[in-house]
Amino acid sequence: MSFAARLAHGPVVLLDGGMGSLLMARGLAAGSAPEHWTLERGDEIVAVHRAYVDAGSDAVQTNTFGAHPLRLAAAGLGGRATEVATAATALARRAGARYVIGDVGPTGEYLPPVGEGQPEEFRRGFAELGRAFATAGVDALHIETMSDLAEAQIALAALLAAAPGIPVCVSLTFEQRKRGFFTVMGNRLEEALPALAAAGATAVGANCTLTSAGFRALAAAARAVWDGPLFLQPNAGQPRLEAGCALYDQTPEEFAADLAGIAANQASAKGGDARGANLALGGCCGTDPRFIAALAAALAERGLR
Repeated sequence: MSFAARLAHGPVVLLDGGMGSLLMARGLAAGSAPEHWTLERGDEIVAVHRAYVDAGSDAVQTNTFGAHPLRLAAAGLGGRATEVATAATALARRAGARYVIGDVGPTGEYLPPVGEGQPEEFRRGFAELGRAFATAGVDALHIETMSDLAEAQIALAALLAAAPGIPVCVSLTFEQRKRGFFTVMGNRLEEALPALAAAGATAVGANCTLTSAGFRALAAAARAVWDGPLFLQPNAGQPRLEAGCALYDQTPEEFAADLAGIAANQASAKGGDARGANLALGGCCGTDPRFIAALAAALAERGLR
């Protein structure tokens, strides 16, 4: 079953969790771009992917969050975006996941009037990644952690053109305010998600910033304006700094209970049928394979896997 078909007609797709913190635990220096290890220490990347597969992940996302050419140039990897995307896809395949998703993060720059980023330069970089991932054979693409709808739309259009036939999913990162959910650039969830879906995204959703409890309210708001496939990847609670490191106190069981509750509500809205739940669930900052294993167990207990 293709990834798009599984999203639309199968049970909940279980994604993976955080990557950077696990690589740091394996020795990646703080502040070093994880993409260096994609090229230099591939066995470590495969080991993290495999840990998620063993925990129950149906899909793993390539270690390419910072692979846009603008970010790679800042990390000392200028001109190597295609090489990074190709290598990362091969490493993810080695882990044995059913689906490999090409991960596409933001450029790290802002468009005017906030910043001086150039839309055409953004587009060229996203298109290069799209071509590389398509040639490498990913099952889907995921534009994630976007705080600006305009940048997300540039990325979406570029990937759809560069990788025809490959599903493109888009997740923004939202803050919860008194009037609802907004990106830091002021994009309202109820306007942003339908706009991305109308522009051709196979799935839309959110990741990062909020806890799993916050995502229960966010999922309800998203479902009010979008009935198609939904990506949700919350953080493992709110971080606290200790000795300069971000620590997360939420337990895997708490995280799993919240996300399994979202899935149960969605299945109930579909007449109790886990097929067609239209959900891809996973974790973001602070999560690790324990969180995915707990979520897999919670979903199975509810008959959603």
